Amino acid sequence: MGLGTGLMKSLMFVFNGIVWVLGLVLFVVGIVVLVEGENWNEIIDGKTVPVSVLLIIVGLVIAVVGFLGCFGAMKQNSGMLLVYAIVLGVIILVQLVAGILAFIFSDEANSMAAESLEEYVREYDGDTNKQSVSFMNIIMEEFDCCGVNNATDFLTLTNATVWNQNNVPDSCCKVMTDQCGWQYRADDDNIWHQGCLTKFTNMLMNVQYTAIALLVAILVQLILLIISCRLSKDAKGLVA
Repeated sequence: MGLGTGLMKSLMFVFNGIVWVLGLVLFVVGIVVLVEGENWNEIIDGKTVPVSVLLIIVGLVIAVVGFLGCFGAMKQNSGMLLVYAIVLGVIILVQLVAGILAFIFSDEANSMAAESLEEYVREYDGDTNKQSVSFMNIIMEEFDCCGVNNATDFLTLTNATVWNQNNVPDSCCKVMTDQCGWQYRADDDNIWHQGCLTKFTNMLMNVQYTAIALLVAILVQLILLIISCRLSKDAKGLVA
């Protein structure tokens, strides 16, 4: 075994170990999105579930492929390396599409969220039996926010005939107690003043950062693809 082949095998082992870890990270992110993102399903038409399932599946596949690359390189098995190269090529294409879609649809999701949240605030009357009221309360409780842009939305957007505009919902309070949001002041430290749209936008930014990391991973995987093809060719020569 030449120095070049040994170096390529070492690189395959190290980088596929990294790929294996990245696969596990994507899998965990998918689980987090599936669990934490369910509160946002209604305002973005339920898109968090298919995205989370995609991340889980892709993460598992990447982890398996990473292991396959490590083992195939160590044994220099041409068959395993060829399967690894083919599967890795498909994964690269899938990841490339996923990264592009994450950038394309982030603005659309943000607009949909803004429209939906504003509609829920306009309809807010404190009746927790109404789906829109209950949903808005859950969002504000889970994400420590109040209103769409800030707490004053309950003064400017709500219907004064069904909601006392001097109040904010109790779900806006940092510590929820009965009527804790009544007669609030602009400088009241007991309520969350940041709007829920900002929280949602920050979440989308995290998705975009993940997409950037994904594109970097694709470059690494392209290098692995080239190396695996070379090792597979060398392994066939050894067998011959």
